[in-house]
Amino acid sequence: MKADSRIGILHLISGLDLGGAEMMLLWTARHFDRESFDLMVVSLMSGGPMASLIRAEGVEVVEMGQKRGRLSPRTFFRLVRLVRSFAPAIIQGHLFHSNVLSRFLVLLVPGARSISTRHNEVDNASRRTIYSITALLSAGTVVFSEPVRRHAAKDSSSGGPVHLAPYGIDPQEPSVGRDAVRLELGLLSHDYVWMAVGRLTRQKGFDILIEAFSSLCKESEMTPVLLFVGDGEDRGSLEAQASGMVEEGFVRFLGQRDDVANLLGASDAFVLSSLWEGGPLVVLEAMAAGVPVVATRVGDASNMVVEGETGVLVQPGDVADLAGAMRKVMEQGQEASQWGLRGKERVESKYSYGRTQRSMEEFYRSLARPGRNG
Repeated sequence: MKADSRIGILHLISGLDLGGAEMMLLWTARHFDRESFDLMVVSLMSGGPMASLIRAEGVEVVEMGQKRGRLSPRTFFRLVRLVRSFAPAIIQGHLFHSNVLSRFLVLLVPGARSISTRHNEVDNASRRTIYSITALLSAGTVVFSEPVRRHAAKDSSSGGPVHLAPYGIDPQEPSVGRDAVRLELGLLSHDYVWMAVGRLTRQKGFDILIEAFSSLCKESEMTPVLLFVGDGEDRGSLEAQASGMVEEGFVRFLGQRDDVANLLGASDAFVLSSLWEGGPLVVLEAMAAGVPVVATRVGDASNMVVEGETGVLVQPGDVADLAGAMRKVMEQGQEASQWGLRGKERVESKYSYGRTQRSMEEFYRSLARPGRNG
């Protein structure tokens, strides 16, 4: 049972892999005000490295065991019983399916209010329609960048306020040294290691990155290596593309990893090739690790990366632009290390997740109904 003085927040998400929304839940578990709030995280699927990490912060995580994109009637009613038992003041959805499901749950959970969390500024027509139809069931929306705020406002005119919380991260320090990680991966001391992180889907533009990297390998006097961290439905096609364009061993798919901080510490540079994003948190994680960044101009990336000081920005979908930017970073030599140091200083001064969490908690308090127990 929750103490009467605390507000219950139930976070609903499809899965707990290594995406930005999932990372933010982990940081929320670390930083939330335990005297004022009670938290529960419900994952519609099971598995994923974030589940155990969130539990380690003392927050209950319930995994429902569903397959991606499916929700059986039996699991739905089990979910309703679970939510009623927790009796949250607020059900916060994360990403499209959970956002919509949280709206319908408030019809069956007396006293609860639904808020959505929007991370991207791109939705297809059907999703925009569904958001608009269900807007009356929503008490509000949380976003983390101005482009996403403008986008969400179009679909939420009757769904409560859109709250802009400032982006922040809570980066981990590497637990294993650079040389040890490179030895484990079979990397040579002279290899120039690029790292890319994300779900292997079209959104991330990894097919474009492989093309750009192929061009880079042919033109560079150095020995570049590209590490992909993450998994997804496009992995097979991306592996086939890489094997046909790049010599074996220079592009490596590492799958899901729970040691991203160690891998960043062993890398020389980071690349984001996404076609669209809201605020790519992984860019901030790379900057916090002290590595220079090449990123597409998507979402809030243009505000995160300072052109020519912490990295290089390129147009999304442009193979030549991406290859040229990666080549520029490699040719910077010691100056690229300075970019990395300036990026780390920028994250430390501007992007604290504690500030993000306090902003969301102010929003929770404004929406919790008077007299409603947490």
